Amino acid sequence: MKFLKLSLLSILLTPALASAHGPTPLKFDLEIEVNASPDEVWAVVNNLCSVKDWNESITECSSTGEGLGAFRELTLDNGEVLKEEVTKVQADRKRMLTTLKVEEGRVIKGMPIRSMGSFLSVAESSSGSKVKIRGTAYSSFEGKSPPPDRTDSVCKAAVEALHTKTLNGLKASFESK
Repeated sequence: MKFLKLSLLSILLTPALASAHGPTPLKFDLEIEVNASPDEVWAVVNNLCSVKDWNESITECSSTGEGLGAFRELTLDNGEVLKEEVTKVQADRKRMLTTLKVEEGRVIKGMPIRSMGSFLSVAESSSGSKVKIRGTAYSSFEGKSPPPDRTDSVCKAAVEALHTKTLNGLKASFESK
């Protein structure tokens, strides 16, 4: 009888537990080889607004502060503004974490996310440097049936496209020197 009660209880609780896990994290992990030393690459990426010089999707950048706790505002080519905070810096290991949080109810045109953490790292490689951007984003739609332009796959593709332009532009900027 005790086994039967436990079995029934577990059957009743399973749907509630399955739907209680919250939004799905959209993980991304991108990297590129850059023909420059890690110190040279880090000097560029550690300058928060240098990204506008080599990411074609970013038309303007302003920043306040340096290092941990610094903020930057990136204006995208579609007019949207992303506000990021530097939430972790390990300069000795050439690593930095930026966090983007979107105001409640706002949907970023072309990148429908509500938050994102992007971890950028620079390491030595055989060709000079390996630059990685990895992290997690969350869709701006929290329900079960998102509109076609706000699905997890659309959100992830938009985030990866922005970071891919960052990496490709960084590589190109060093190759043009």
